Amino acid sequence: MELASLIERRYSCRSYADRPVDRALVRKICKEAALAPSACNSQPWKMHALYGEKKAAAARALQGLGLNAHAARAPVLIAVEQTPAKYMSRFDGIVPPNAWAPCDIGILAAHIVLLAEANGLQSCIIGYDADPAAVKELLHTENPVPLFIALGYAEEGAPMPAKKRKPTEDVFTEEE
Repeated sequence: MELASLIERRYSCRSYADRPVDRALVRKICKEAALAPSACNSQPWKMHALYGEKKAAAARALQGLGLNAHAARAPVLIAVEQTPAKYMSRFDGIVPPNAWAPCDIGILAAHIVLLAEANGLQSCIIGYDADPAAVKELLHTENPVPLFIALGYAEEGAPMPAKKRKPTEDVFTEEE
């Protein structure tokens, strides 16, 4: 499938069918997404595919302020842990540790959601974590977990929301 078509079709799904997702497919998506570029090839991430009770516990930790109810309905949550980045030695003492990690994790997330779409799954990136301590305990880590990605099949008949975007001239310029 052409990349432009994937980008046009992909949306943040919040209505998931009660249909399991093959774990081999999730592993495939994460393996391919791990090829995402990162600063100095540091790959400052670890992906955790969560199912069953672990997924339910993570979903509860994401639902503060009445947000992210769809996380509980998604068959899979991928937690993206930010791991320590190792940059080229010439940056030691000049560049703060993990300076580019948030950008790198954003690139990884884009790869995951596009690969999910290419494989017939829908997704939603979740950046709000109501209970970071619970998430760290659940994943047995001291590292930050800046985002989750819900994965599953869209509920039949669930409408795909229209994409509302700013006009191109508001987000793009050409300069010399």
